[in-house]
Amino acid sequence: MKRKILAAGLAFALLTTSALTGCSGGNSDSKESGKSDGEKTVITFWNGFTGSDGETLEALVDEYNETNDKNIEIEMSIMPWDTLYQKLSTTLAVGEGPDIVAMATERIRTYAEPGAFVPVDDAYTDGYIEEDAVPEVLKENLKYDGKYYGVPMNIASLLLYYNKTIFEEAGLDPNSPPATWEELEQYAQQIVDKTDKYGFDMAVKDTTPMWCIMLWGNGGDYIQDGKAVFNSEQNVETITRWAENIRDKGFGPEVLTGGEIDKLFESQKLGMYFCGPWATTGLKNAGIDFGVAQAPAGPAGQVTQANAVGMYLTSSSEQKEAVYDFFRWWNTKDTQVKWSLGTGFPPARTDMADDERLKENPYIAEFSKPIENGSKMYLQQLSNFSDIDTQVIVPAFEKILLENADVKATLDEANKQMEEMIK
Repeated sequence: MKRKILAAGLAFALLTTSALTGCSGGNSDSKESGKSDGEKTVITFWNGFTGSDGETLEALVDEYNETNDKNIEIEMSIMPWDTLYQKLSTTLAVGEGPDIVAMATERIRTYAEPGAFVPVDDAYTDGYIEEDAVPEVLKENLKYDGKYYGVPMNIASLLLYYNKTIFEEAGLDPNSPPATWEELEQYAQQIVDKTDKYGFDMAVKDTTPMWCIMLWGNGGDYIQDGKAVFNSEQNVETITRWAENIRDKGFGPEVLTGGEIDKLFESQKLGMYFCGPWATTGLKNAGIDFGVAQAPAGPAGQVTQANAVGMYLTSSSEQKEAVYDFFRWWNTKDTQVKWSLGTGFPPARTDMADDERLKENPYIAEFSKPIENGSKMYLQQLSNFSDIDTQVIVPAFEKILLENADVKATLDEANKQMEEMIK
């Protein structure tokens, strides 16, 4: 009966969720969870790190396998995120999934609520994870219903990327990025007026969320205390202002995907946009002269979007002690330094700002700054977060940007839809 309930719960939840973003690529299958090879304890670990960060992850897992003194072997399978979620819907429901799953924190409720993931509070209380070192924005989103279900795997923030060559063409100081909304508007307008380039833009769909940075910067939000607030006075003001900047003043194309805005910046046709640490290596290798800076402060202050991946112990695992040992090792300072230097992501700890080893990559410190104070996460703790994004929020922005629809009326309609979906 328990398996039937779990299977039904997962099937329903997974029908109503899909990834906001994804990467292509894939890898192999793994052995069944909990099997041992002689005296060796084999732990299965599934994740979707199919990009260049996957190479760093594979090297670190190999290091753990070779150096841990408990004869534990992590048997890892890397696959596209959408493949991972499809596979979990069938394996976890019948108790045949991996020991460890890594996935975005916004998905916790989908798996914790039906019991596919189990609480890991004792990983924190028993010293496997140093709770005081976990960023608050991550800590609160590794929990569901007041209990920890995840431990830190990865965290990132979005910063303002700016093209120094375009700045010089527009007569702007390439070493002085905008610090406020007013300066961002001034710089973007100057780029549009004095060059043949776009000034500033934000992707709308199939992307890591960008518009939320502006809404939060003016004191707005999407959901507060379980209630939809998409049509708040602050949001109407924010969206009206930045829609006019992009659509009417020509700061950038009205509606872009994440991939399209990346290409626009990479082709040096866009002066400024928001992106995460994963873009730095490619831009450096392409010879683009760029800088990164904190998101310009809005009327309510400076805030940016953070996103994270947690690691979760599945209810099908029978290797809790070994899983916790890997959790502990992954979150040590030494491992976090290697992960950060290999991927460009900031460490998922708050006590490493002065670590000399991280200075090898000058971008890590900048991406680390907003993690502890100055970042928020998008649509957390909802089993239908993706539906709310793709069926309500994105269409509202498209209607406003492409059709010049009335902002207040559009957000009122969207808010009603959001309220029903929250229920």
